[in-house]
Amino acid sequence: MKMHLKTGAKMSQREKFELINSEVRSFYEYCKEAGMSDEEMDIICRPLTNAVRKASIKRLTRGVLLIIMILAIGFTVSQTETFQWHATALARIVLIKILPVWDWTQLSGVQGKCLMDNTQPQNLESNVVSPDDCIACEAIKSVARISDASYTEVFNHHLYRGAPVIVVDAFYDWSIAQGTLNLTSIITQDERVSNSVPCFILTNIKRGRQPMDLEEIVSKITNTDIPSWFVHFQNCDLVAVKSFRVLAPRPYFLSSYISPAHFNWLLLSKNYDTLRYKRLELDVGLIIMFQLKGSTSVQLKPRFPCEDECSSLIFEVDEGETLVLWNSIWEFEYLPGKDDNVAMITETSWDDS
Repeated sequence: MKMHLKTGAKMSQREKFELINSEVRSFYEYCKEAGMSDEEMDIICRPLTNAVRKASIKRLTRGVLLIIMILAIGFTVSQTETFQWHATALARIVLIKILPVWDWTQLSGVQGKCLMDNTQPQNLESNVVSPDDCIACEAIKSVARISDASYTEVFNHHLYRGAPVIVVDAFYDWSIAQGTLNLTSIITQDERVSNSVPCFILTNIKRGRQPMDLEEIVSKITNTDIPSWFVHFQNCDLVAVKSFRVLAPRPYFLSSYISPAHFNWLLLSKNYDTLRYKRLELDVGLIIMFQLKGSTSVQLKPRFPCEDECSSLIFEVDEGETLVLWNSIWEFEYLPGKDDNVAMITETSWDDS
């Protein structure tokens, strides 16, 4: 029977292997019929086996080098601050998402503990602020209010020397932002946003199921007859962070090289009369507070070990104003307002060096 053979260009990889295997088998049978011993066949095939061995070693070497290169790149990327921010945010989201299915808070060693021990905050803060850093805030007694600001004025004249600053005309047309001040529409327009669970929430309103997603939070504060309430929450889900950016467009004085905020907070209150300041655990970086409605009383307290060297700053941020600070030496606290108040705070990774 005459066998039809395809040309090499048209043969598949499997067909090529089968053809080579058939030829090697035929050669082996021919050598056996010719009376050759195994030693003689080994000598004849040695160039081929050496070539195969070298090719195998070469492929193995390439594979090992590729794995080493991937591990090296992965390790380098994992050491960057951007990667660590996003890894932390993802870990928070995953833990919050699985909480309704698996209550991991009941595990031994987790109950009553945080990722970082907050029973000794001074140890944590001492890693951020050294005694020499206190010189940056020792002469700061008030917060300047500026308008028609430039990047140089905001950052070089204020932030680089540790001083917070309020830009009173953060938006030339603030009515644009005011027109979008509808939390319900922002949340309901995207199911991913409505199902997003904040990383942190504090409120005086009795909460139902835990954890609450954004849709339930907004429902609580918009469909309630409670005459006095406050709520603040942090978004670390990237979808929610992006969606809430519409409330506060990028300030005109920010340089384009400063990256968008990685987390944001919403502070809402209605007729909430209290003297107890609420502390926000903000990551160290560029902090911008947009007062969208009403006014908010803010207290910036010097971090340890600067309490005795620097003075606390207490001031009002009024509607339409924007507070900007580098919070490496300041703790952020606020009082929920007595009227209808809405404020948004963004956290941005930023190196002042």
